[in-house]
Amino acid sequence: MNSKKFITATFLLVFAGILSGTAGAQEKAKGEKEFEKQIQVEIDQHKKEMAEQRRMLEEQLKLNDHQLRSIDEARKRAKEMQSIAQEKSREVIRDFRLNRDNLFPFGGSYFHTPEGFYFLGHDMNDDVERTAWTFSKSIKENSFSRDYSFDVEKSATSVVMSVNGNCKEGEIRINIVMPDGKTYSDIVIDESGNLNWKKSFRISEEENADKTGAWKFLITASKATGNFRISLQTF
Repeated sequence: MNSKKFITATFLLVFAGILSGTAGAQEKAKGEKEFEKQIQVEIDQHKKEMAEQRRMLEEQLKLNDHQLRSIDEARKRAKEMQSIAQEKSREVIRDFRLNRDNLFPFGGSYFHTPEGFYFLGHDMNDDVERTAWTFSKSIKENSFSRDYSFDVEKSATSVVMSVNGNCKEGEIRINIVMPDGKTYSDIVIDESGNLNWKKSFRISEEENADKTGAWKFLITASKATGNFRISLQTF
């Protein structure tokens, strides 16, 4: 009887141990699953954070690129505006120089006509008689042909003449003809750049006596946009 009780008790203890081991294994497996689940949650959260950081970085790069392009465009616009302003300043200065009084160093009077700007005057100096003639004109997409004349008197001892001009489009041709009908100079103002032409000579019984009389300036413009000034002075 005692032996049976001992065997039964032993069996129960072994069975309880088995149940306890099984429960422990199940609890351990459950804990491992929870741990793995937590690890996965943390991994997913880390991935989301990395994705968000990558998105923010890409947006920042795009913003920086846009800002750089905006800065480049602003610089280009500023440079273009500066170039336009400089050209306008040059035009204002050029127009001012073409029309201001001190273009005519010998004094006298001037007047404006629909055809252009004229000057014709005499210095009031008692010792030296001086005469100056100047014609200036600004044109835009215009074609025309004109001729003007100026008399170099026999009493003149020196002659100074000049032609200045600028032509953005087309061509302005100025043919200067001497009193004997020969061409003194054939001047062309075109898109190649600003023109500054000047000549002078002395008149005496021994030299250039044939240069007194009526000088002619034959002006021809062909679809021209620009301006020019002719000046002839004697003293």
